[in-house]
Amino acid sequence: MDLFLMFIIVIACLLIIYLLFNVLQKLNNEHRFDRIEQGLLNNRHELTENKAVNNHLTKNYQAILKELMKTRESLSVSDAKLNALSKNIANMNEVMVNTKKRGTFGEYQLYYLLSMYLGENTGIYEKQYTLPNHRIGDAALHIPGSELVMIIDSKFPSENYLKLVDDPEDHQAEVDFRNNIRKHIKDISEKYIIKAVTTEEAIMFIPSEAIYLYICQNESQLMEEAHRAHVLMTSPSTLMGVCMTLLNITKDYHRSLHLEEIEKALIALKEDSDRMMERYEKVARTSATLTKQLDEMHTSMKKIDASIHHFYDGKE
Repeated sequence: MDLFLMFIIVIACLLIIYLLFNVLQKLNNEHRFDRIEQGLLNNRHELTENKAVNNHLTKNYQAILKELMKTRESLSVSDAKLNALSKNIANMNEVMVNTKKRGTFGEYQLYYLLSMYLGENTGIYEKQYTLPNHRIGDAALHIPGSELVMIIDSKFPSENYLKLVDDPEDHQAEVDFRNNIRKHIKDISEKYIIKAVTTEEAIMFIPSEAIYLYICQNESQLMEEAHRAHVLMTSPSTLMGVCMTLLNITKDYHRSLHLEEIEKALIALKEDSDRMMERYEKVARTSATLTKQLDEMHTSMKKIDASIHHFYDGKE
């Protein structure tokens, strides 16, 4: 009996332990599920936050990428401008170094200024004018009222001038520059001044204000030598004065020709007016005579008519 009771007690204890174990396991599982659910909720919240962050970062990235593209385009444009500027500088440098191209540049500038100041008028100037000595001037100005022309020749003595700009103490460059100008003066004086064909002066066009100003300020003896050789040195600005003077002289000359024609026309008109007045006076005198005769005839007719009526009235 005692053994059976003990067995029952043991079985009951084991059952209680089993039930408690199941209860504890269930509670543990529920707690784990709660933790998992909370974790899932936390992960969902984090994912939501990360998505917003990602969207923000994506927008920022796109904005930054857009700015980078604009910057790249700007840099491309700047590079193109720099390349173009570099090319222009290289071309200008080539012009300054190459004697033939300097001459071409000087002629181009001369023709541009002449067309701007005087228009495309061959009656005032001509390009590439050939003289009887077979010398060809860059341009010739026609003197109004004369068959003479004034030759313009372009000279661009820049090589030694640039050396002086780089080193003002370069005495050899100064001597060479002075000799270059003297040679240009001599050539123009000998080639482009011909008696009975050209004026007593010719023009040396220097297509650089800087070079011309340097000569005026530092080489006044060259200006005197040019004056003695009947060579007038000009720059783009001073050439305007020459052109405007020629243009005004040409206008005054043609105006004087027209004034002479107008004067002749006015004299002829006055003669016609005097003749017309004379004829009018004759007609007026004739008209006055006719009017007087008509009045006298009308008076006679009235007298005759009155006599006839008086006769007939008395007979009745």
